[in-house]
Amino acid sequence: MADRFWVGLLAGLAGTAMGGVLLGFWWGWANGSSFDYFYEEVVLGSLLYRDSILTASTLFNVVLFWLANRLEWERVAQGLLAVILLTVPLIVYFQASAGTSW
Repeated sequence: MADRFWVGLLAGLAGTAMGGVLLGFWWGWANGSSFDYFYEEVVLGSLLYRDSILTASTLFNVVLFWLANRLEWERVAQGLLAVILLTVPLIVYFQASAGTSW
């Protein structure tokens, strides 16, 4: 029952968010700062880091994809891969427009 494409899509969206949160806490710890500072100043306030933040957040889905693959949850893995593939063009766009507004 759990091996569904939509489960993979939801897991991919949650995984991207979780990857961003983990990155924020790690960044705050590594820089002697806080998650709030990371979110307000780096995520919202800096255009230069958008691609790096999304890339790091998406890497969490690679781990989830590997786990789904090991569990032989093919449809979940396909949903996760769909989210990964949808984020790649956004990452490329952010890299191409680094430092410029939307």
